[in-house]
Amino acid sequence: MKSIDLIEQKTKNIVSSLLPNINSEDFSDTSNLFSIGLDSVNAMTLVLKLQNAFGIKFATTDMNAENFQSVATIVKLINQKQS
Repeated sequence: MKSIDLIEQKTKNIVSSLLPNINSEDFSDTSNLFSIGLDSVNAMTLVLKLQNAFGIKFATTDMNAENFQSVATIVKLINQKQS
């Protein structure tokens, strides 16, 4: 499995743990996480869990809704951080 696929799978697992009421039909890589239930409290928990899971640190400039809008945007950000 490619590293980008591993990042995607781990990210999906973390998001799913924070949004347990979403079903897989409503949840894709490009789903807007804020429109399916992610709020500001969950978003901060998401950031912390992602940092711990991937051993990275997000900069203040990374903290915007665009970077955390979907699994796809999160994967892109994490991939940049790990490069």
